Amino acid sequence: MAGKQSTAKALRELPRADLLAELSRLRQELWQHRIKIREGAQQQMHQIPVLRRQIARIHTVLKESRTP
Repeated sequence: MAGKQSTAKALRELPRADLLAELSRLRQELWQHRIKIREGAQQQMHQIPVLRRQIARIHTVLKESRTP
């Protein structure tokens, strides 16, 4: 899933452990982008909302699987 936008349908097929690992990776990547923007080194500001949407998708899928 690295480097491409995941759909909720594709995420639902993944095991919970993979979703949590991907969530951790995306959070780390988002943090790095924010730091680079503050330092003035980052030119790809459009990545911030993309990463936030991907994180939200994973949270949605995790919550769906948790509810009965």
